[in-house]
Amino acid sequence: MRLTDLDGQNVTIWGLGREGQAAAQLVLETLPDLPLTFIDENPAAILPGPLKGHRLATTAKQIEAALELTDILIKSPGVSLYHPLLEKLRERGGRVSSLFNLWCGQTPQLQKIAVTGTKGKSTTASLLTHVLTKMGRKAVTLGNIGTPVSECPADADTVCVIEVSSYQAADFESNCAMGLLVSLYPEHLNWHGTLERYYADKANLLAHCQTKIITAQAYDVLSAHGLTFPDAVCANDPAHFRFEGDTVWHDKSHIGMLANAYLARAHNKANVCAVLSACAALGLAADQALAAMGDFQGLPHRQQEVGQRDGLLYVDDSISTTPQSAIAAMEIYQGQPITLIAGGQDRGIDYTVLQNYLVAQVNIQIVLLGEVGKRLAAVLKQTLSERTHEASTMDEAVLIAQRTTPDGGVILLSPAAPSYDMFKDFTARAAAFLKASGF
Repeated sequence: MRLTDLDGQNVTIWGLGREGQAAAQLVLETLPDLPLTFIDENPAAILPGPLKGHRLATTAKQIEAALELTDILIKSPGVSLYHPLLEKLRERGGRVSSLFNLWCGQTPQLQKIAVTGTKGKSTTASLLTHVLTKMGRKAVTLGNIGTPVSECPADADTVCVIEVSSYQAADFESNCAMGLLVSLYPEHLNWHGTLERYYADKANLLAHCQTKIITAQAYDVLSAHGLTFPDAVCANDPAHFRFEGDTVWHDKSHIGMLANAYLARAHNKANVCAVLSACAALGLAADQALAAMGDFQGLPHRQQEVGQRDGLLYVDDSISTTPQSAIAAMEIYQGQPITLIAGGQDRGIDYTVLQNYLVAQVNIQIVLLGEVGKRLAAVLKQTLSERTHEASTMDEAVLIAQRTTPDGGVILLSPAAPSYDMFKDFTARAAAFLKASGF
């Protein structure tokens, strides 16, 4: 869909956050006289100054009435594509789009590389931008990482590395030069409805990318669900880029040593291989790309070692929202005493793999918070009652962790669940952890 397709239509934007406002700005730059309707489910929402004079619906009755008059809805990512009101809109012939789709349709001259995955997409997108920049290419990171795609410089020489969430991938209908899928695990089932649809929505992004790069883990998951891409490059497959220890090979060719302790962590190696595959597809030398990774710094809230206090190491992994990501964080400190602070919003995913992992460990104390915390506690207290603790606040959780973690141990915030039952977002959760820890 192009912006000119909106001319003369009744256009509604659902969401007054940063993405919704960016969508409005993009539309009004091309169609300044187009009247817009905004939807926001926050009853206290108000239109910001530049949007005064347009319509706003906030109550359930107002929202339903607005959608009945809508020809084209531009929705923010957090609004489920499968929301009953959106289903009703489509049934009567209305169309649903997004900032991502509109911007892509408006900028065919830009080289776009889309990066998605259940976990690792922010690190991979940032690492790719870092490498491209160090190798003399213009590159920017956009999208789900925090910068709306419409803020990309309109420079045909710039490589746009776009982090794409499953919400944005689900209805993507434009085209990207390259797509990277770096991991797939159960997640966001409350938005997608079913696990099968979550995987299919992720795969939809790749279907619209000319060059497809998929890690071996994600490739196996897709194949198991009947989603195949025969033309894809399997990033960390023995025939392509792979690790032997900390050394990178491509098929039978030795590339070099990865001189970055953060990226050498087991879960990051697949991300490195995906970035090397992307660089190779762009015609860049793999050994130079690998060398450019040497000074890459990990992103905040992703296994971030924030400091030591009174003989304990504090680690902020607040971005962790899946059992697999929490396990990956604990694996880094295997052999050390660990106190895991976990729990958060319950989105209906299976925690058996995390429960089994914790049962198999002998040096991990567990402090549980929130909705998922209650679920886990009900199971873990049956076999791990002496190591399982419950807390009602982050302050209480950290205090319990400090009391139960022996000298030389690790207090690890890796919640394995979203934050929204107790906090605004994962950064607010991390801030509460740091404050309670004295940092």
